[in-house]
Amino acid sequence: MDLLVTTSQSLLLLDTDTGHAVRLDSGRGLYYGLARHGDHLYVAARKRLVSSTVDPALERGEILIFDRALRPCGTLQAPFPLRDLHEIAWHDGKLWATASHDDMVAIYDGQRWEQWYPLACRDQGDVHHFNSFMFEDGHVWVLAHNRGPSELLLFSLATRALVRRVQLGNCGHNMWREQGQLLTCSSAESRLLGEHGFVLETGGFPRGVASDGVQRCVGVSALAERAARDFSDGQLQVYDQQWQLRHTIDLTGEGLVLDLLTLPPGFGLGALRRAGLTLARHWPGATSAPGFQVRRA
Repeated sequence: MDLLVTTSQSLLLLDTDTGHAVRLDSGRGLYYGLARHGDHLYVAARKRLVSSTVDPALERGEILIFDRALRPCGTLQAPFPLRDLHEIAWHDGKLWATASHDDMVAIYDGQRWEQWYPLACRDQGDVHHFNSFMFEDGHVWVLAHNRGPSELLLFSLATRALVRRVQLGNCGHNMWREQGQLLTCSSAESRLLGEHGFVLETGGFPRGVASDGVQRCVGVSALAERAARDFSDGQLQVYDQQWQLRHTIDLTGEGLVLDLLTLPPGFGLGALRRAGLTLARHWPGATSAPGFQVRRA
């Protein structure tokens, strides 16, 4: 699988079979959310590391834009601070971005930016730590991490009214549905959980999930003190569709693993079957990443 991966250090394009990678962007602090819309790829960049000594209140994140050849071609910046950016998503022509520092969701319709506070907690700081979205049937699910027992909150897109709450996981990230079951990364418990009993132990701090219909990938960060997280060794776990582990890829020196996205059709140069250095020549500004170690299950 050709996979886009965001980490503390980089935006990576990674071959999940070989571990070969291209570093598409770096040096903009921690990278997080990934989304595709039309002919462009959108990437959240905090422009600050977790380990930074700069006050988080001064953070000013932005959304990076890449074309189909994975070349940077612009940025989006809101008229208000985007602090502690997490997951981003496009839905119905609008870009949604979680700004966890302010318990806020930023929404951009192509002309103007809107600030939405899902539980009406404006000016109360980072209480619920909203970090993930899922859209279905005229509704949006918003994940409240809560820095402990987490909740999946269902809102009407038409009225923004809260219509359902599901308690699931601890310090949760990501939401998806399989066979009618809601699933999430219960990051503090080092496992994936489903509302009807699914459990998969991953170890570490799982966050970021992607699938191409053949492989499933889960990002797993090392458990480390805050100041060391940006310089730790993350891991990518590769499973089959029955959640049987096939192999792991050690993302040495990349720090936290934040989000995953299968490379959309028509983007990049096709499969990453050649060495990263060879591929890097095709992307101005991109550099080869080390061949990350693949360990078979």
